[in-house]
Amino acid sequence: MNNFSNVRDNSHFRRSKNLAILALMLALTIFFCFFPIMFPGGVTLALMILPLLIVAQGYDFKMTIILAVLMASVNQIAWYTTKAANPMAPIWQNPLVCMVPRILIGVVSYFVGYGLRKAFLHPKCSIGADGEKRLLNQKEIFAKDGVITAVSTALGVVTNTFFCGLFAVLLYNGKALSNNTVIGIEYILTWFGINFLIEIIAFTIVVPPIILALRQARLVPVPALGREITVEEQVCEETAQQDTADEKNIGD
Repeated sequence: MNNFSNVRDNSHFRRSKNLAILALMLALTIFFCFFPIMFPGGVTLALMILPLLIVAQGYDFKMTIILAVLMASVNQIAWYTTKAANPMAPIWQNPLVCMVPRILIGVVSYFVGYGLRKAFLHPKCSIGADGEKRLLNQKEIFAKDGVITAVSTALGVVTNTFFCGLFAVLLYNGKALSNNTVIGIEYILTWFGINFLIEIIAFTIVVPPIILALRQARLVPVPALGREITVEEQVCEETAQQDTADEKNIGD
């Protein structure tokens, strides 16, 4: 009975913690959406998608898709309010350009990360004489997880840029904006290309250490792992002794 109560309490604690994390990430999303970082030339770094990339790599799909839909909705509202005077507003007010690519960021980033972790993260454990299980390759798992996080993040950014540009070209190619600028493939490639380079470099560098820090602080659950490899404690000791002997022979 006590064990069941502990499990129930732990489950309630996880739900409460996830809800708090989701609320925090949504607050950051709203802030970055309405107060973007501007660079010379009108280039912006879309920090609005950073919380979604973090959630997609650190939490489950339910949290990811909820935040993705909320982020897309916040962005849509912004283009009808604070960003409505922008000449590009008529394009971004279309949900196909504004919302769908944002939602796909979370979907692609999450499932790429999930699949790669299942394929390449294989915990190697030993069982001692006391029956306790010990993880032998923790550093290797953290290192591989960092690479997987970077790859998944990059593909999420690529997905966003690709579909935003694709829908903009398909729906608005040849049409003129309020400032008489004609939308064309070259204009779209130039406009999205600069932002894309900045975002893919920045987020690929920033997201992995954030995920690592959150995992070590136990604010992010253990990632999805592949097949576990279990070895006997005696085998591990013999392997370590053999490695030491080989190193000694090489030194001699």
